[in-house]
Amino acid sequence: MTHLSRTLPLKRAAHVYLVHNNHLLLVAERMDDGSIFYGLPGGKAYGGESLAAAAVRQVKQETGLDVTDLAFISLLEGELLSGTRNECYALFGRFTAEFTGELAPTDPEVVGIQWVPFDQVEALVRFGPPPEVEERNPLIWLPTCDFLRGEANPYYPI
Repeated sequence: MTHLSRTLPLKRAAHVYLVHNNHLLLVAERMDDGSIFYGLPGGKAYGGESLAAAAVRQVKQETGLDVTDLAFISLLEGELLSGTRNECYALFGRFTAEFTGELAPTDPEVVGIQWVPFDQVEALVRFGPPPEVEERNPLIWLPTCDFLRGEANPYYPI
């Protein structure tokens, strides 16, 4: 089988940069191994659901906040976790948004929500090799690092 002949599952997800006073909102989730993973609010899109609609829905579940006026920041695209059981072709949209409401997550996987100063975000991110979750791949966090420096690109090949 050649690389071009195989079919990978498609994973579509959307995440939102929620910013307040040079702080970025991160959610903490407990992983299967018991560790805590910090990530952007957002997550998987349903079949037929736009990335923007997924962002609104997922942010509400993970934070309790209502987001409006989404602005597209970047798209991450490519094959993730080659050779693992979690291998997929990923399309991840990143947005900014206005937000209202109180922090009150309803997602049972979320164990905390934290406003993190821009200069401390990278210290919370743990990178790991496959087969860990793809958000631990340094390539997934490159757009966030660029965004925090005010240098976001519209497209990131993974």
